[in-house]
Amino acid sequence: MRRSNPFLRKPLARYSALAAAIFLTSPLSAQQYAERYSGVVTDLQGQPLKNARIHVHGRQQYVYADDQGRFSIQAPPNAELHIIAKGYTDSFVTVDSAQQSLNIQLSPGAIERVTVTASGIHQSNLEMATPVSVLSAEELSKRTEPTIGETLKYEPGVHANYYGPVASSPVIRGLDGPRVKVLNNGLDTADVSRVGPDHAITADAITAQQIEVLRGPATLLYGSGAIGGVVNVVDNRIPRQLRAESETKLESRYSDVSEEKTVALNHEGSRSNIAWHLDGFNRDATDYEVPTFINDESETLTTLENSWLQSKALNGGLSYIGERGLLGFSVGRLESDYGIPGHHHDEHEDGEEHEDADPKSVFARLKQNRFTLAGEWYHPVKGVETLALTAAYTDYQHQEIEHDVPGTTFKNKALESRLTIEHEELAGWHGLVGYHIQQSDYQAFGEEAFTPDSDSLSQALFVLEEKQFGNLSAQLGGRIEYVKHDAKPLSDTAISGAVKDSFTAVSASAGVVWEFIPGFSWAFAISHSERAPSAAELYANGAHMATSSYELGLGYQLQNGDIVLTEHEAEKEAANNIDITFRSFKGDLTFTYNFFYNKINDYLYLADTGLTMADLSADHGEDDEHLHDDFPLYQYQQQDATLYGLEFEARYQLNNSNALLVFFDAVRAKLDNDGYLPRIPPYKTGLGYQYSGISWSADLGVTRYAKQDKVAQYESPTAAYTLLDANINYDFSISQLDMTAFLRATNVTDELAFVHSSFIKQDAPLPGRAITVGIRATF
Repeated sequence: MRRSNPFLRKPLARYSALAAAIFLTSPLSAQQYAERYSGVVTDLQGQPLKNARIHVHGRQQYVYADDQGRFSIQAPPNAELHIIAKGYTDSFVTVDSAQQSLNIQLSPGAIERVTVTASGIHQSNLEMATPVSVLSAEELSKRTEPTIGETLKYEPGVHANYYGPVASSPVIRGLDGPRVKVLNNGLDTADVSRVGPDHAITADAITAQQIEVLRGPATLLYGSGAIGGVVNVVDNRIPRQLRAESETKLESRYSDVSEEKTVALNHEGSRSNIAWHLDGFNRDATDYEVPTFINDESETLTTLENSWLQSKALNGGLSYIGERGLLGFSVGRLESDYGIPGHHHDEHEDGEEHEDADPKSVFARLKQNRFTLAGEWYHPVKGVETLALTAAYTDYQHQEIEHDVPGTTFKNKALESRLTIEHEELAGWHGLVGYHIQQSDYQAFGEEAFTPDSDSLSQALFVLEEKQFGNLSAQLGGRIEYVKHDAKPLSDTAISGAVKDSFTAVSASAGVVWEFIPGFSWAFAISHSERAPSAAELYANGAHMATSSYELGLGYQLQNGDIVLTEHEAEKEAANNIDITFRSFKGDLTFTYNFFYNKINDYLYLADTGLTMADLSADHGEDDEHLHDDFPLYQYQQQDATLYGLEFEARYQLNNSNALLVFFDAVRAKLDNDGYLPRIPPYKTGLGYQYSGISWSADLGVTRYAKQDKVAQYESPTAAYTLLDANINYDFSISQLDMTAFLRATNVTDELAFVHSSFIKQDAPLPGRAITVGIRATF
């Protein structure tokens, strides 16, 4: 019987006890630590700004202004309030106990300053030395797709490793998989989407408040898995604010290209010091239509077989919010069945066809239970602003069902927590120190399990600091992380004994933001980030159906067709990254330009060995039911690599209602001694027009993806394509309901488009012309 990690047997028990002890011993009602401030937020003409957000620096708590622009918030004496409203330049106000009634006026502005929760120290998107993109509010609603990758693919520097509409992960500056961390409220989603491109991300955009994309290394807070970037899906499942009135949002949408039907609910409310949250969705879609194309098997197709989707989720959270802190808990359940495009089996040796007659007989069944805890204690002792603890336990299972029988099962039980201490200014420096621990118990078994069972442990200490020098802000950070893998070989490898590896990764960064003229700034960031190889990269050993290949980890070597353990010691990846950013965020013309250079020593990649499964000895081949002798044999190797490129986005506000947009991104990725890296996205250019009226709003965008002919050995080029999209919204009211009806058209010209970063690009083109209609109601 396989051993299990005893620490995971009682999920969150230790952290719940610690948080409860901190919470119960803190005098939450002590008035001397906080006072209540009231006020009103208006524009320059005195008109109230409904839903303006008021945030207290150093805390995660915030409130929204009501329809009269009024708000009430608790804050410590001399605290700084940050006031944000869409379409207006944000404002900072230092409160004074002698003046507890505030009148705040905001000026019109083209760029909204958004607090980035993944920054760790409450920085906004304009204050960070490294580039960040934030999708929120209406823009997020317009972009929402069933996958995070497709939702974000129009952001500068972001593409998707498209595996059909059911499993599409973000590619940031040419990096994906284990180098891009996908988070839900700052904690790992703990699914297996980092292992294979056919595995879906469990976070969903339709119930999110905002999605943050940190481009470039974000290892200081989130570990070595964030060497390429971070995607943080933010929701309010653990409520952090008290509301004067409860709010419920309902959304329903239909898309004709796949007959997708989606309904979603989001409800929040509070009474006294108790706040609650409830959200959920149900989505059902059939195989989607594509422009007529011929696949690798010379079949003429107009739909993508096995691209159907059925998923549902329900999440709830409860918080106690006091003047000295908060304690919250949430629980969530996700169930999803989805087809796996391109997943089929070849013929038997006797010539009998084994490919499934019914595409739905090969599909994935995903289930996840997630329990999250958050606690914050404000000013526990002198010199400390906030003591914060977040923790999550995730029980994940992914099965690949063939003929109603589980063929392969992936399981992952993960426990993660982060404890941070945010201190008051010390010699002018403000920041935090923290401890981060993450444990996972991963299992894979069945006919197509290509990765071994493994227990992984990561522990880290980190520090982030910032200091203001006039109009220049300096930012420093460091992290030391210990990673340990304990793996068991796959049962058919004839290798006995456990395999253990451990690494110590050190990361550091420094950056400055110089606002040399009000509204114009330069930002410069330099970082050194180390990444420990993942268990899959070290110990993979089997046929990987999603990539139609046999994958062999770095921990093995081939000897005359036999797979044996190697004595070669794996090296950590070490990335040295430079970011130079120029921003203009004042006036009618706003833009951001960024150049990056990333030198990665000992880059881990899958190399084509030139062999196939037929070259392996019989002991390591697949069983008679799943013969794939033509599958190429890929092995993880290490070599130095260089990635560099640029990102640009601009907005020109023609008048109060009309605006023009443009964006561009490009990345070039090479192995220092042997050509280009595989599956690197091509150049992307976009132009857009936006109209925003009192009741009507609309936008039109065209995006050009260039031909990608800078390809790796044995990789084919991909043709260029252009996508035209349009969207129109109408806002109206019925009684007490605020309603929005929307119509969205994507790929209007019905262009045939293949995604170069996809493992199955020739078999899975993007959807054809799609019309989506829907309605949202808020009450």
